[in-house]
Amino acid sequence: MSFATTLVPRTVRVETANYLIRSLEVADANESFGAWLLDPNAQRLLNAKPRRLTLPQVRAHIASFDRVNAHLLGIFEKRTGRLVGMRAVMINHQLKEYLVNVLIGEADARGKGARHETRFAMHNFMFEELGMEAAVCSVLDENVEMIRTIEKNGWVLQRMSRKAKASGAGQVALRDYRLTRETWRASQAGIAFRDMTG
Repeated sequence: MSFATTLVPRTVRVETANYLIRSLEVADANESFGAWLLDPNAQRLLNAKPRRLTLPQVRAHIASFDRVNAHLLGIFEKRTGRLVGMRAVMINHQLKEYLVNVLIGEADARGKGARHETRFAMHNFMFEELGMEAAVCSVLDENVEMIRTIEKNGWVLQRMSRKAKASGAGQVALRDYRLTRETWRASQAGIAFRDMTG
């Protein structure tokens, strides 16, 4: 497979059975998106301060992603067309690595497969279309569910660190993980084999 060798903006658009993942456009900005960081659970798991973005701020945030080194991918329900979450992807082209963060912002869409189902499509695009060799992420040490999920999918712990708590005094513990393309491909082969064997 030949990978793109020139750093040109790329528009991402991939589909799963129930979701569309695509590059967010300024026209996608809405007030609901701007309120996602008012959710206490999102604040805790992202170590973020409560904040409501105005529509102009949402538009500016979307426009700040250049689609070369940074992609902001919206997760849309195919049935309704509703934007329910996003994946922010920061690419280090020299290392051929990408840092990924995910947020399912609409509370009623959590636990229904948006994060799980779109994860495979997003990684497949980054590894197989853009030629990335590894993905990296940071997870709060208290986010036991996410840690269990990513370790099950082959992510390897690289280091532990601490940073200031966004909500006030104190610190939070972070786990930094890495997933190689080889591990990703092996996991996909395993899924395909299980599907064939029932």
